[in-house]
Amino acid sequence: MKRYLLPLLALLYFTSCSDSNTSLEQKLREAVTEGEVGANGYKTINLTELTDFEWDRLYYFQAGEDNKSISDAIGFKWEGAGVDEGYRRLLFVKGEEVVSYTDYNYSEFPLFVYGCQGDKWVYPISRSSFASFKYCNEDVEVYTFIPVPCVEDIRELMTYKCPAGTDVAE
Repeated sequence: MKRYLLPLLALLYFTSCSDSNTSLEQKLREAVTEGEVGANGYKTINLTELTDFEWDRLYYFQAGEDNKSISDAIGFKWEGAGVDEGYRRLLFVKGEEVVSYTDYNYSEFPLFVYGCQGDKWVYPISRSSFASFKYCNEDVEVYTFIPVPCVEDIRELMTYKCPAGTDVAE
């Protein structure tokens, strides 16, 4: 009996910890899409206020990245799945442990995360304040997400407005 109990408990533990954090996705979606931008042309979203867990680094992954490329990026073995087509992933790490992640469907929530200061989509908690605004990319409104200190790098995108009546996602 003991021989089967330990593997079963381990399986339940890893299964429960491996699901995308839909609560975080919802909080992020609301923070990005609701309300108005400020006088500076963007909203400021502090990720530490949206998370209910401790983390020290955030990683952004795009569709098609497998568990090997994720492991290579985070510096230790990722036991979870790769990023499905059409999805993006925000993965939170504390030390050498993945503490949470959220996958979101890019066609339903077109949030594009921008790199900053050569970080290659790795964001330390010291840069947890992100600027967000929407712009038009080929008649689709897209939301930006970039650390506030780097918003000037993409400020020109604020001028790319879609025609009235354009959907956020198609």
